Amino acid sequence: MLRWTAAGAVSSPTTVQVRVQRAWPGRVQAGAPAPTRSLSPAELAANLRHFTAGMRTPRTRPCTSLVLSGQGVLTRPDLPAALALARVEGIDRIVLHAGPEDLQSLEPGAWVGRLDGLVLPLRAGAELALAEHALAAAIAAGLPVATNTVLDAATLPHLAAITQLLLRRGSGAHTFTYPFPTGPQAVDSAPPPLSAVAALAPAVAELEAAGRPVGIKGLPACYLGPLARCLRRTGNRWYVDADHQLDLALLFFPDVVAFFKGDACRFCGLADRCDGFFSSYLARPGTPPLEPVDPLSEPPPAGPRAAGR
Repeated sequence: MLRWTAAGAVSSPTTVQVRVQRAWPGRVQAGAPAPTRSLSPAELAANLRHFTAGMRTPRTRPCTSLVLSGQGVLTRPDLPAALALARVEGIDRIVLHAGPEDLQSLEPGAWVGRLDGLVLPLRAGAELALAEHALAAAIAAGLPVATNTVLDAATLPHLAAITQLLLRRGSGAHTFTYPFPTGPQAVDSAPPPLSAVAALAPAVAELEAAGRPVGIKGLPACYLGPLARCLRRTGNRWYVDADHQLDLALLFFPDVVAFFKGDACRFCGLADRCDGFFSSYLARPGTPPLEPVDPLSEPPPAGPRAAGR
């Protein structure tokens, strides 16, 4: 089922992401505007109903997957009732994206049976120890957990430490995400994509050798070389915050993020697995153009993998 947007036709999503809280400083930044406030309990419930029961019509598809985000979302008194409502209305998968600010107080065991997945950020610095503690607690409690690392300039030198943490504690999928261009400063500060790929290669090799599932997002297949075997497309979703609710909700594509594909991408054998790249990055001096990839040259995977976020 398609929806028509200013950027053309897009597949109608069956996932809704709700940024429940105003603050979410540790997120993987895309292009979503910062909301002016948090959602009220009544608004959260109304949006859950809108994207489930409210979309059971001949021209719309109800959502069956829910992603929650926002600093402190698990401390909201109304959250257990909201999760129960989501289940009643047909949501069969609920995932929480925790931020670095949530790691200190996170108690994964309290959410076993309520959440189907927890996504934890692994970043450089003191937060890494907190993330390892939260990761160990989630695994011990039996809560499915995945992890994500943003490939910004500050993190690349610490990929070895992050890899060792995953080898000690990891069990679910880990996703490496190239930073999205959220503004001129972000574009200028992002590491050259080929430098990120070079830093990734030994980390991915170690993780795959240990049987750890690995995904890569935000980079095009033609930059990745053999690492294209780990490439993961980004699924579309509805995006809700206090300023974009119900019928005013955004589509992740194209309202929040707009990937670019050029004419050469039409001849790429991995086009169905590649999001493309970002025009603002391609305009930077020294950034290679997008080129088609021959899928026959892609090596087989080195071990079992699963989808990341």
